[in-house]
Amino acid sequence: MIIINWICIGLIILVLLVWFYRMIINIRLQGVKPPRNADPSFQQKLEYVRQIEQTKHVSALLFIIFFLAVGWLLNTYSNFKVQDQLYTMNEQNNLLKDDLNLMKKEQKKFINKIPVKAYPEAGIGLQDDSWDDLFTDESREKQYALESDLSSKLSPYFGLPTILIVLDIPTQTLNIALASDLTSEDNRKQIIENVKAFAKEAEGVSNLTQIAFQLNVREGDKQKPEYSCTFSRENEEAQFSIIQED
Repeated sequence: MIIINWICIGLIILVLLVWFYRMIINIRLQGVKPPRNADPSFQQKLEYVRQIEQTKHVSALLFIIFFLAVGWLLNTYSNFKVQDQLYTMNEQNNLLKDDLNLMKKEQKKFINKIPVKAYPEAGIGLQDDSWDDLFTDESREKQYALESDLSSKLSPYFGLPTILIVLDIPTQTLNIALASDLTSEDNRKQIIENVKAFAKEAEGVSNLTQIAFQLNVREGDKQKPEYSCTFSRENEEAQFSIIQED
């Protein structure tokens, strides 16, 4: 395609040079005015030269038309080739998209076949985190670090979902939202049991008075609520109890 483009540019330059050259000759001939007392033979010679140049003008015009036609054909051919390449690329992109979607579906099937781990009896070490410092300092950096650490720790016990954990310090509430491709009923039951086990371990964190949990199942680009519950307690020494469950 680059070669064709350069050829077209060369033809255009050549056509412009020929046109410019013939225009100069035509202007010069038009400027020749025989004197009043000029010899008739001079007038005949001038007319003869004009006729010859007029013939050359016609030949140059045909030359220009020919090369313009060649340039147009080459440009049309180049456009067709580009369109063909674009069509081929679009077909390849569509095939890649189909393969990618198939791989995603197979990956979801594989993930859904993996059983969700039971919540460890010893817990995940919630009390090892510096909850007191977090609620005292109210540092956003420490809060983000804790939320990220909790997401990593809880992921194996919630079916490898997308986890969003937000700690609301003023209300002492821990919000946990999951977005999963869950299809197994056994895994769903295990996740609910793990949520309750997590709430049990969280009783050792005196700063928490409420835990809100939301499980959403992905269906394509959309999500639908699958399960939600809220744990609450009156004070730091009490146990968490479910006040809402859907």
